[in-house]
Amino acid sequence: MAKKIKSIRKELDDIKLKMDGLNLRVCLTDRDPLNRLVLERETISYVKVDSVIGRESEKNKIIDILFDPKYAEEIISVIPIVGFGGLGKTTLAQLVSNDERVKKHFDFAKWVCVPEVNDQKEVLGKILKALSDMSYDDLMMEQIQSRIRVAVKEKRFLLVLDDIWDESNRGSKIVVTTRSDVVASVVGTVPEAYKLGLLTPEESWTLFRILAFKKGQEEDNLTLAQIGKEIVGNCGNVPLAIRKEWELFRDAQLSKAKLVDLGNIMPVLKLSYDYLPSALKQCFAYCSLFPKDYEFKNTELVRLWMAQGYVEPLKESLGMEEDVADQYFLELLRRNFFQDVKENVTNDIIRCKMHDLVHDLAQHVAGGESIVVKGTAAQFTNRLVHANLCGGEMLSEVPQSLLVARNLRSLLLKGFSISSSTIKELFLKFGSLRALESCSIEIVPESIGRLRHLRYLNLSGSPIEFLPSGITKLDNLKTLDVNYCRRLKELPRGLTKLSNLTQLGTRGCPFTDLTPNFGRMKSLLVLNRFIVGQNNGLDALADLNLRGKLEIVCLRRRINAVLEARVANLIEKKQLVSLSFHFEHHGEPAAVATRDDELLNSLQLPPNLKDLQCLRNLAALRQHISGLSQLHSLSIIDCPKLTVSSQSFHGLASLKSLLENRCQQPDGQGYVSVRFVASALCRRVTDIVAMRKNIYTKGYD
Repeated sequence: MAKKIKSIRKELDDIKLKMDGLNLRVCLTDRDPLNRLVLERETISYVKVDSVIGRESEKNKIIDILFDPKYAEEIISVIPIVGFGGLGKTTLAQLVSNDERVKKHFDFAKWVCVPEVNDQKEVLGKILKALSDMSYDDLMMEQIQSRIRVAVKEKRFLLVLDDIWDESNRGSKIVVTTRSDVVASVVGTVPEAYKLGLLTPEESWTLFRILAFKKGQEEDNLTLAQIGKEIVGNCGNVPLAIRKEWELFRDAQLSKAKLVDLGNIMPVLKLSYDYLPSALKQCFAYCSLFPKDYEFKNTELVRLWMAQGYVEPLKESLGMEEDVADQYFLELLRRNFFQDVKENVTNDIIRCKMHDLVHDLAQHVAGGESIVVKGTAAQFTNRLVHANLCGGEMLSEVPQSLLVARNLRSLLLKGFSISSSTIKELFLKFGSLRALESCSIEIVPESIGRLRHLRYLNLSGSPIEFLPSGITKLDNLKTLDVNYCRRLKELPRGLTKLSNLTQLGTRGCPFTDLTPNFGRMKSLLVLNRFIVGQNNGLDALADLNLRGKLEIVCLRRRINAVLEARVANLIEKKQLVSLSFHFEHHGEPAAVATRDDELLNSLQLPPNLKDLQCLRNLAALRQHISGLSQLHSLSIIDCPKLTVSSQSFHGLASLKSLLENRCQQPDGQGYVSVRFVASALCRRVTDIVAMRKNIYTKGYD
């Protein structure tokens, strides 16, 4: 074998010498699928104006930016147009560059298409060729730059760079079209990139009518009009998809068309996917596990990614995997794979959706490894790795067709009622599961301990009363979600054995105490509810490196409560951004409320806190909130003995939302940067009267 390899190497060396002698270069041909697609994407500045629908206002906004006097003194201004493939970024840039006002304003306008170009010299060479029709193959970088400077000297010009991907004279402008928010932020010089949106349904139908019908023909061909409306409905208001789908329909001679085949738009969208790092490709494909129009919770999504091992953590820090996963999500968002983003009051992203065509792409690249089906009638294959079964029926046995998927790693059972025998069979058959979700399990069998690879267990909303001790054998479990399990009486006593557990959700559960020695769970990063009860005081939080949101529920007065609060070390938990204190001492005298205030003062709140909620029995707001300079939102609810002075708000320079409900009247003085005020009972405060039109109702997620 060694002799064969040596012979092959010698043959390759001989070929290389012959190539050098003939001055041959390696280049891609149009036989290469990706290169052929790039060649097809080469664009020019011309566009047929009367076939463009719904972009007139966008064109005028871009032109307004081009002519804006505040950018006139800049040597060069760069205006990015951002959006995912097929939205019409190139078309919009064409409309702008061909507008008569633009032609008169600039000495010249040039168009350079740079798809797939990652080399700085090649980009500059394309610009030089557009400016002077000069070849750049034999020029050095410095020579190209020098000749570009000569070509634009003392001229006011417009340069359009279409389809930028690489992320790494006064009054002149450069318009850049790109799918990447990262590119836009790097190259842009105006305050914000122009984010191009979808067409409206009316604009989509108008575009199709122009493509498909001659003037007045629509009324004569009602069948084609009905087919056209189906086509438009399948295209998600993306102009390129409408054009491509019409061309496909037309070329198939109408009667043989496939209305839902988006084969022509898929390569265009897939370019965005091809540019993703390999880890993000896996994460994006995993999104196909959810149905179209699904509202993703970003926390749910990143935990599932981590469960599958898609996230590549840095070993320097315990919390690094969570940080990297969050960055994965934000990167996909920046690249416009997600849309319809919802934020909470502290401006953190909590939910988003995926456009239907982007979801089609996710299904395409998943290649049969993921499936989402209603009911159990679907036929599964041995390639299946992730399954989401949706339905409202009783699952009395494991579907036989599912048993072929021996390598199943994700099983989401949404809406099914599941018998105990079925659950046991699932645990027996699918030992490779990494993620399991069900909201209707009534009894979790001890055999769950067999799922040694399980990292994500979501039982939220299920009617379970107990968790078996077998759960404590799940050494790899990272996420345990029992939120709103309203019959759950307690957590298993051996829960502290789960040394890899980083996420524990217990909000909405009726139990009144946590597992003894809870402070030993030092791997915990996200804990949405901590109970001060018989087993644990606030000192149990001392060694937990918590982040995100935390609700502290004080259901029991402890003798050393103030001392325990001082030991809690909240001030060092710099990644905690939301805190909620719930003081509710059942069967204890009302006088205990003043001690709650003392308890809160002793805690030393985290300095980066953005959201603070105080519920029940708080008597005074004093120094415990002053100095929280990053606090955006303050909620005080059901504290009828509360006294508030203007000094209570001293130092709250970032406060934007104040919610008071069933509380004594504040004096209305000393509020800092309060933009929205909502109150059920505080009608005499002048701030509320002045801002009656802007009353803000706060929601929690």
